[in-house]
Amino acid sequence: MKIRFAFLVMAVGMINQACAGSDISDAQVREWVAEGRIMSFVDIMAANKSRLDGRLLDLEIEQEDDSIVYEVEVLRADGEVREFHIDAASGSVLKEERDD
Repeated sequence: MKIRFAFLVMAVGMINQACAGSDISDAQVREWVAEGRIMSFVDIMAANKSRLDGRLLDLEIEQEDDSIVYEVEVLRADGEVREFHIDAASGSVLKEERDD
């Protein structure tokens, strides 16, 4: 339980930093999650557990056209860094690419 809580605190902190310079505030993200408009990042991780397996390097949330998108960068056990664009409403991966 402590590990999950620590992860959640880290993830929320990363979202706050990512949103600081954009039009989406951390308060707005919390409101959308509470309203059910978007999934929480914990739920996004659970829905994509095998694809997002590794060390979380970066997390941002952005508005792209009419969608809210989580941008997630993960360092895998083999040393490869992968970047994912995930629809925040559905949890589906929109794009996955190797990040150099």
